[in-house]
Amino acid sequence: MLRCPNCGAEYEAGLLRCPYCRSVDDYQDETEYLEDLDELKDKLEDMPEDVLQEHKKKEVVQTAQDMKRILTVVGAVAVAFLLLIGVSAFFDQVVFGNSESKVREREREEYLWKQENFPKLDAFYESRDYEGLLAFADETDNNGIYDWEHYPLLDGLRILKFIPDEIEMVEELKAEGRTDTQQYQDDLAFLLKDELNLLYFDKRQVPAEDVRIIKELSAEYLADLETRFALTPEELEELEKMVVRNSGEIYSSECKEFLKNR
Repeated sequence: MLRCPNCGAEYEAGLLRCPYCRSVDDYQDETEYLEDLDELKDKLEDMPEDVLQEHKKKEVVQTAQDMKRILTVVGAVAVAFLLLIGVSAFFDQVVFGNSESKVREREREEYLWKQENFPKLDAFYESRDYEGLLAFADETDNNGIYDWEHYPLLDGLRILKFIPDEIEMVEELKAEGRTDTQQYQDDLAFLLKDELNLLYFDKRQVPAEDVRIIKELSAEYLADLETRFALTPEELEELEKMVVRNSGEIYSSECKEFLKNR
């Protein structure tokens, strides 16, 4: 018989809990665990040497197999990674032409293009031939033009070139009574976007002289902006914040959302 250390009642040995208070005899559990451990130890000591050796051999073989599987997986991943790098390098250098020699060749071509064409761009600019300047710029596909100091001016000139057609399309839809159509709303948002980009051209990182040129050439369209949209000071402030947030530009999607919610 055992005596419960919690309530003092006696009960038969072998029970996991006291039948009266249901407490567990930790001491008994520990004793049984130690007895089982000693029994296992005795069995191992009594096990024949050849059986022990065989058991150890199986453990070594199993460990080796596990390591082999791990190394196989790691090796496969490494090979796949190296193949990916190799394929990427191949496409980058051969297919897309980004090998070191080709990059140097493009840089050389851009340099020579700048030496030849920057003086032409400057001549158009100084003579105030903005139509000729834009036509010349749009005909070239050399990336060297992005380094011309007045390149941002070309964006303003492109707006000035296309904005009359935008006004005409809006007016046609309005005359046809189609102001409730999606086409009218899209065209109106696009027109607002371009006229605002002219209004806030000074928010871009461009020379002051280029800002003056755009302001001078866009006076007619800024007047249209004022009469067509009748923007309040609060709305202009809101739109200006959008332009500043976009580093000097506003997008048609923003203008469309603005017109929808005003």
